[in-house]
Amino acid sequence: MSNPGAAVGGTSPASRRSQPRKGNSEGTDEIGRKALTSLPGCRYGERFAERGMWAVDKVLDFKGFRELFANRAVVFTDLPAGRPRELAERVNERVGRGDATIRSKVEFEALFGELTGVDPPAGATLTVRDGAGGLTAEGTIVQEYLRVASGAGDFFDQPMWAVSITDWPAPDALIEKAVTSSGQARLDVWRTDPADPRPIPPAGASGVSFTSATFSLLNSGNRTLYAPKRSWKIDVEPGDDDDRIVGLARLNLKSMYNDPSQMREALAWDLFARTGIPAARHTYARLGINGVYRGLYSMIEQVDHLFLRSRFGANNRGNLYKAYCGDVGCATLERRADAAGDDSGKQYFTPGHKDLTYRLKTNEDDADSNTYDDLATLIRTINGVGLLGGGERFKSDAFRGAVQDVLDVQSFLRWAGANVLLGSWDNYFATPANYYLYNGGPPGQPKKYVTAPYFTFIPWDYDNSFGIDYSGTAWQYTDLLDWPSNTVKYWHRDGKPDRRSHIPLVQNLLANHDFAQYYLDHLEYLLDAAFTPAAVAARMGTPDGNGLWQRVDQAAYLEADTPYAAAFTGRQFTNDEVYRGGFAQEYLRHGNSSIEGIYHFVRMRSDSARAQLQTLRATYPAGASGAHFGPAPALVGSGV
Repeated sequence: MSNPGAAVGGTSPASRRSQPRKGNSEGTDEIGRKALTSLPGCRYGERFAERGMWAVDKVLDFKGFRELFANRAVVFTDLPAGRPRELAERVNERVGRGDATIRSKVEFEALFGELTGVDPPAGATLTVRDGAGGLTAEGTIVQEYLRVASGAGDFFDQPMWAVSITDWPAPDALIEKAVTSSGQARLDVWRTDPADPRPIPPAGASGVSFTSATFSLLNSGNRTLYAPKRSWKIDVEPGDDDDRIVGLARLNLKSMYNDPSQMREALAWDLFARTGIPAARHTYARLGINGVYRGLYSMIEQVDHLFLRSRFGANNRGNLYKAYCGDVGCATLERRADAAGDDSGKQYFTPGHKDLTYRLKTNEDDADSNTYDDLATLIRTINGVGLLGGGERFKSDAFRGAVQDVLDVQSFLRWAGANVLLGSWDNYFATPANYYLYNGGPPGQPKKYVTAPYFTFIPWDYDNSFGIDYSGTAWQYTDLLDWPSNTVKYWHRDGKPDRRSHIPLVQNLLANHDFAQYYLDHLEYLLDAAFTPAAVAARMGTPDGNGLWQRVDQAAYLEADTPYAAAFTGRQFTNDEVYRGGFAQEYLRHGNSSIEGIYHFVRMRSDSARAQLQTLRATYPAGASGAHFGPAPALVGSGV
């Protein structure tokens, strides 16, 4: 069945619109006075935005000047003609990298030298405010540079990027271990119009935003690593920090191999942004390698040190774990103990094993931090170890208090509500794997992360969502309080007909009345405010609007020569299937996969969730948690 009205104003492979389409970015705070953004319910309190500290300083030395642009790049081609642009162009020509930005230390040193007339600028100062507090001529120039400075948020707010790799040897080879450029190859990244009919449009007047000869390539993915259209990780850190792209060390390009609509990941990250949980940002990219178009990709923010700094502020130096299926099975968070009863951190990893289930991504070489004892503490706590009462212990105030001491519970429960609505199963649900746990220590006490762990759940990997299935499971009908009951067919497919997924972090928390009450209240808020068929259709831009579909259709259609021909990029769906799965919102069968139209999945999931809530409200009255989730959330920037 197609989306009602889909035929009106439709965009088919045979007839595409060509008008330019703009992103839906929100306005930014006044340059130089960037406010801290509150995350509702997040115990860390504030997400630290790119700082504009110079607004309170009259005089800047080079260190202060450089800090203004930390993890930001001055896009000087966005400046009008005049002295600020002339100075930046002069610096770029003299010491730049041949792109349209000022971003490296040497470039900022040269720019500061131009402004102060002192070269090298060590010991020099720049007066940016006069005695009355007004901007000086130099201060006005700095203000202009800040106005066009781009950070990670601006990067993901762009609706589309072109990513071009040239002079790369053996471009068709599978890369399972990162290969670093010898210096002959080149990585170029620039902004592009999603509606451009050329596969790899040239950079145009704004120029190449970022360029580097020091980078590495790696093919990524679990189920899709060997797919004809592979995902890519581009790491720019084989050079140095100056090679980072607005602080980003890595570009994750996901092929969306399982998703004919090319919109599922974008919709999922959009919903998480609305819930106020720490989650990656998203945009799109067209990839070219040695001049050959490789197709449309989903570009997703890496969970790394920059991510931790931007979400957790001073609590950014803790232990980050990524969950896989590996040496101790899949990452269920079930308690493990040896024959002597030892359940310390050493039960959760095998020294020297190449495929760890719980992989420590930070502090790997710190002997005080890499014991996994903090993870063991979390697992011990969520499994109610040491509490009396058998299965009833999870209902107790003692369990509730113990969990709240080691986990940002509200953030996790908001994720859980969003996840069960999305029908995403290849994470901490059916698999379970594909998520992060971050122990940053108690809020405001970052140095205590070893002795007093405090974890936050961070989602990852959302291509298998909104009705994509391989096991005959109707994920849209999952029981809101008993997720494992809907995993029987998932395990039957693997020859384990009597098994269900074990996910104690969900099941044990939802067995507690107070936790379940908060979870259901927030879930109903999402059903009212964001997860409605109309709201999701508007976000997609179907049947006729300005949304995600209008961002992806042109680049997706360029992957094949005709509506029914196989895509030369290796994408498994024809253009006709992309149209039917994305714009027309039809149900598709492809190989062993069953793919609901997103619109219809949302309608079925919403109806089922509301019916369940109506029954559950006898035990969990609406609003009884006392939590306030605010008005209907505003649309986030176009890059989410």
